[in-house]
Amino acid sequence: MKKLDYSVVLFDLDGTIIDSMDGILNAMNYSFVKMGMRAITQQELLPFIGPPIVNTLQEHFGLDLEMANKGIEYYHQYYKVDGWKECTLYNGIVSLFESLKAKGKKLALATNKPNYYARQILKRHNVDKYFDYIGGSDVEKGIINKTLVIEDCLSVLGTEDKSSAIMVGDTYFDVEGAFGAGIKTIGVTYGYGGREELTKCGALVVVDTTEEVQELL
Repeated sequence: MKKLDYSVVLFDLDGTIIDSMDGILNAMNYSFVKMGMRAITQQELLPFIGPPIVNTLQEHFGLDLEMANKGIEYYHQYYKVDGWKECTLYNGIVSLFESLKAKGKKLALATNKPNYYARQILKRHNVDKYFDYIGGSDVEKGIINKTLVIEDCLSVLGTEDKSSAIMVGDTYFDVEGAFGAGIKTIGVTYGYGGREELTKCGALVVVDTTEEVQELL
């Protein structure tokens, strides 16, 4: 496998660092039941993990803005207590972080999750120490999509040469967000996206394991 030369590596969170399906699904179903809707299955939710929740509720579950905002309120009622804890690290992710830091690379988290949840999750799993910056959505700062999150990360890290940075993510939301910010993406299939999806949307390379990411970088 040909090595890639990048000094700054940005990681998505859900489906890339952690398997967070249980927490997200439980929070979504808590919200749906509170609003008098039926609970959904993991397979029904899978295609919609990645974008901001308000987009998912409006575009894929047919809620108007008022109901979507109510749904988000209920979602966070569950997620802030239990949902954020209901996740596990993917195999090999710690070894990957250690390898990248040993090579002197800068690491940043770039997630659509609110920043405070992202920090809590990484700290709970003792991997926050590997990151030079933890970037997440922040409505008050106007950081409301993946491209803006990535641009915030690059700015804080002082990365003026965007060709020195690469994103690692599992869905087309990561690839498109990175493209909007002017950087390329390594797609990973062990999360919630698939090889065909990641290839079609323009990932630089698509791999199946954290070990392969480590080999590349």
